[in-house]
Amino acid sequence: MKVVESFTIEVTERQSLGKSGCNRARREGFIPGVAYHRADKPVAVQVPYKEFTLMAKKARLSQVFTFKSESSALNGKSAIVKEIQQDYLKGKVLHVDFQTLRDDEEITIEVPVRVVGEAPGVKLDGGVLTLVTHEVEVTCLPKNIPSEVEVDISSLGLGQSIHASDLKFAAGVTLTDDPHETIVSVIIPRAVEEATAGAAAPAAGAPAAAAAAPAKAPSK
Repeated sequence: MKVVESFTIEVTERQSLGKSGCNRARREGFIPGVAYHRADKPVAVQVPYKEFTLMAKKARLSQVFTFKSESSALNGKSAIVKEIQQDYLKGKVLHVDFQTLRDDEEITIEVPVRVVGEAPGVKLDGGVLTLVTHEVEVTCLPKNIPSEVEVDISSLGLGQSIHASDLKFAAGVTLTDDPHETIVSVIIPRAVEEATAGAAAPAAGAPAAAAAAPAKAPSK
């Protein structure tokens, strides 16, 4: 299980606050935002629009950002993105919230799931692979945040499932999701189910049909 790579991004403190301050930052090519931690006072920040959006395209769900800043309150700090506000009509990022991290403090975070291997239930029995859950929630120190969680389906047969409790995590990473949650399944295709049911119906109905048939008169 690989640890998530950290992206370094330029961050500056935003002096102009409120709606007018946010609009000014956008006009100057920045995305306004806030960096916060439950034990610290929130800091109004801004990040370069082009730089952040390029990184965001490469980022994983559990991506960690390292701040580079002239501000001593921000420089060198690690953070994750907690919320992004977008103008969905224009596709522009309007605001970003960062949660700063502490090296000695665990964080609960969602990590993407990646399927590896080939399921015998698909390859040999014609089943359909269904990824039910695309991410799982874990708790760990920032240095241990996984980039993804691999789900090995190489022994998954027809009609079988892998649940969250079956996943393997590195030392220091704990599952906080429901352990009974289904991650991936190999289901029986509907066409196969219908064909099987159709083939079974005459056999099941044969005794009833025989009982209903009129008895032949005894030959004289």
